[in-house]
Amino acid sequence: MRVGRHDMTGEANTGFAGRYGALLARLLFAPILIGYAFLKVRALMGSVQADALQNFPMTQVLLYLTIGLELVGGVLIVVGFRTRLAAVVLAVFFLGVTALMVPLLGAAGGMGATYLDQIVKNLAFIGGLVLLALHGPGPISIDHRRLRMR
Repeated sequence: MRVGRHDMTGEANTGFAGRYGALLARLLFAPILIGYAFLKVRALMGSVQADALQNFPMTQVLLYLTIGLELVGGVLIVVGFRTRLAAVVLAVFFLGVTALMVPLLGAAGGMGATYLDQIVKNLAFIGGLVLLALHGPGPISIDHRRLRMR
């Protein structure tokens, strides 16, 4: 598989990997965000009750904001529109959520391991989002098309 050369923006733009690699990465990354949003909607009352147990203020409002952010951010990443901005906003969001979870690591009843899993998952999300913010959506995206039209 040929990776190809870089254009003046530093993005690989030739060869299969250069042309389709970022699209494939976006298509593999975003569904987990969209999927989590739909799972939260599906189990809305259970999620609100679980969050309320952790004494988070305005739990229901925060849950709706989370659902919206994950859903809209995931869709923006899939289509490659305002990708870098969406990635930065989501990375900051996951960083905040992760910071809130750290004190819960010593939770009773074996919940500490569950929180550790969530923290590691969020760190992986943040890493992927940082890469997306730095390198952009690639040549097959609305962002790239808008850039070429200027």
